[in-house]
Amino acid sequence: MRAFWGGLILLLPLLAVADTTSDAFNSGAEFGKGNKGQGTNSLNNPDSVTGSIPGYTSNPPETGYYGGINGDDGGLVNKGMEGLLNSNAGQAVIDAGTKNPLPVIDPNAPFITAGKDAESNADGMINGTGNPQQCQETNVSKSEFEKYTCERDAWIEQSCSRTAKIVIEGDSTWETQTLQYELYDIPMQEINGRNIVTIVPQVSGEIIQATYSWQNNTGNKPRFFMNVSILGAEIPWHNKGNYQNVSFTPVPATLTAGVAFTSSHPHELRDGSGRQKFYKHVPMSIRLVLRVKKNNSVPKVEWTESCGFQKSRGVLAAKSAPVFVSSVCSEAGGYRPVTIDGVVQQVWSDCWEYLDQYLVQSGSNGTCEPLMNDPACTVTGTQCLTQNGSYCEHERVNYECQRKFTSGGIICGGEYFCKTGDCSDTDGAGDSGFDEAVSKLAGLASAADDVKKGQNAMDVRAFTGKVTSCRKAIAGFSNCCKDSGWGQDVGLSACNSEELALGKAKAKKITVSLGERCDREVLGVCLQKSKVYCVFEGKLARIIQEQGRRDQLGVGFGSGKNPDCRGITIPELQNINFDLINFSDFYSDLMDNQKIPDSSVMVKQVKDRIAAQVQQQQGQGGIK
Repeated sequence: MRAFWGGLILLLPLLAVADTTSDAFNSGAEFGKGNKGQGTNSLNNPDSVTGSIPGYTSNPPETGYYGGINGDDGGLVNKGMEGLLNSNAGQAVIDAGTKNPLPVIDPNAPFITAGKDAESNADGMINGTGNPQQCQETNVSKSEFEKYTCERDAWIEQSCSRTAKIVIEGDSTWETQTLQYELYDIPMQEINGRNIVTIVPQVSGEIIQATYSWQNNTGNKPRFFMNVSILGAEIPWHNKGNYQNVSFTPVPATLTAGVAFTSSHPHELRDGSGRQKFYKHVPMSIRLVLRVKKNNSVPKVEWTESCGFQKSRGVLAAKSAPVFVSSVCSEAGGYRPVTIDGVVQQVWSDCWEYLDQYLVQSGSNGTCEPLMNDPACTVTGTQCLTQNGSYCEHERVNYECQRKFTSGGIICGGEYFCKTGDCSDTDGAGDSGFDEAVSKLAGLASAADDVKKGQNAMDVRAFTGKVTSCRKAIAGFSNCCKDSGWGQDVGLSACNSEELALGKAKAKKITVSLGERCDREVLGVCLQKSKVYCVFEGKLARIIQEQGRRDQLGVGFGSGKNPDCRGITIPELQNINFDLINFSDFYSDLMDNQKIPDSSVMVKQVKDRIAAQVQQQQGQGGIK
């Protein structure tokens, strides 16, 4: 089997090179180049797609198989099995196993003669009448240690944001104040034929009572008439006596400190003998009773904290408490205005928002969960992939798992006869090598299905990955790069669908971590980081990329800032030694995905045909 495999590995790349350089390939490539723009033109003009692509429909039936990130396969696997069992192609494959020409078995073959000897002596061996020194029951066992790797979060970065806001502390009381103004003693202006006195109050409040008083000191002079305007109220008034504490209604009925109000009357007053000119306001006083608010309020800076995790969770879950890492001012300080009872005040803070970083034990087993639960697996070493000070955030763990193979049989004359049918597992390497051989073949088949072509038709690549990232320590939200715990922590609703899909890809062991990049930087300090990964189509692609491209060829995947998830070229694929690749991670998928129809029936058919051929040989005298 290994000799066949080595020849197969050598042959396939040579065939690939020969085919790609043939005239037929070059002709096909030129034809493809000449038509490469037609599909793009059709897609750029959606109205012409229906006529350009035969059978085009905007809602093909295959859409029923896609359930989104959280959905299932819509029964695609079952449909595939139905297609295998019910289609002509599937039946042809199944029939090939039963209708091929019968193999010719040499009656003198060692396994036939040994079997006949065992058959002839079976009665004696079973009932104990045979030679006890010649045959005896025995069990044969053999152990192998297979190597596995997995990754898990040890500590994860989480963040809290502390935000400052201005609050008003203190309360207000009300008191009554009385204001009185002697208008005759206040400087007067003459504006547009009116004598105007302007008063600027020093307090604010609600006017609950307004009165005016006038003392007539002119003796028996002829009376005169005028209108006095006080605080927007028009007061008809004439000189025929004294007025004391006459109420009036100001408009509006409020005073604001610093906002002037006026009292005015006509510039010239008429009497019966002619005109008389006044240079001061008429001898009037105004008395105002106010309801004044006495304010004891002062502004204060108050801090509130928002975290994407529960700080007490570590203690409650018997884990270590969160470890404080750093604090960065994410919103610069300075003055901010606040208005208290109409007065604008400036409030100072050195910083208006801080971003605090913590390290929290993740409690996640990542992809190590199955190995940790397997008592036959033992940790052989760890490697830190992401270091944060003296703490390791993300680590790779190496395991060795013991696999024991056992078979039961009889030893007769030094020859072992297997009775349980699994002798190949206890002979030689410890297993039949089936898993390894199929994994290698599946790797080559996957390479053929996953080729990517660039502008140069000869630039064929396989196992191409996709660059994907997740945000860590989002301010006020949870870490979206966690291996597990999705839906359990505060703030995970802020994580997008790409980050959710990446979490599932890590659980499937189809990702390679490339490191971190900074998404937001302030004054040389990174406030927002992302972890970057290469995501591949399956485990085979990830295994060959890691152990073939990276470990054997020394071609890395770049970094978080400059990721390189490109496919493997044909020359690189030729230089990879598949015999050195450990496919153990893929074995479980291989066994889980086996779909062998009616295996018991097919085994019985093979046994019956062998028995029939042996009987036919006996009838011809070939076997005695």
